Amino acid sequence: MRQGKELAASAVRSIKSSKPTGNTSSRNRSSQKPQGTTPRRGEVPPSARSATGITPKLIAELFTTMTGLYGAKWTKEHGLADRTGAWLNTLKDLDPKLLALGIKRCQREKDWPPSVPEFLRLCQPKPEDIGLPPMAKAWLEANDGAGSPSHHPWSHRAVYLAGRETGWHELRSALTAQEQRDAKVRFANAYQALIIKAVNGESLEPQKAIERQFDPTIYSERLQRKTMKEQGIDPLDGASARAKLKGMSFDA
Repeated sequence: MRQGKELAASAVRSIKSSKPTGNTSSRNRSSQKPQGTTPRRGEVPPSARSATGITPKLIAELFTTMTGLYGAKWTKEHGLADRTGAWLNTLKDLDPKLLALGIKRCQREKDWPPSVPEFLRLCQPKPEDIGLPPMAKAWLEANDGAGSPSHHPWSHRAVYLAGRETGWHELRSALTAQEQRDAKVRFANAYQALIIKAVNGESLEPQKAIERQFDPTIYSERLQRKTMKEQGIDPLDGASARAKLKGMSFDA
């Protein structure tokens, strides 16, 4: 068992450092195939492969790692290699860095080898892994803040952005069970996309959107209101404000 854990740790390091370029021999073999050749069962067509996704080499390394972790359990379930191409087809668009996350979760959570869909889910980062509110908590907060999103004290920018992507009106007006399910699915997809951006070190928003967050006009108005409140003037009551100003002394 210890040997399996050491093999898994070694594979995790290898996967983290791997560049998703595929091996040269695989590319040479594929280049020799005549154009228009129908891919074999389980083979991913070249046009469907992501330049930044999973390669056959990484799948082979994954099988070696899983065999080290689970031994005969793995080989009984999946064999020594991805002969049908099911793993490559399912994981082909996954960021290679997330393979390591899936392997670590298998070590912690799975006593029996996962299926391909199960492993794909294990590779998806959870918001709490990177300091974001859990999905359920973020969903409740998005609903709470949908009535006045610009004034709600959001726990994280990602929750606000996912709510905005879902649609504030849609969140407020989702009354039936089906409408609520649809809104929840849209929110979950938007939130998960932001989580993956954060994991990859990407900005959650385009630079232009970030620049628009600071509006000098809005900032000036807010500062003016804050100053008036500190002076005991109700900024929404014009008559009160004029009376207060008349009673002020401007002598040096």
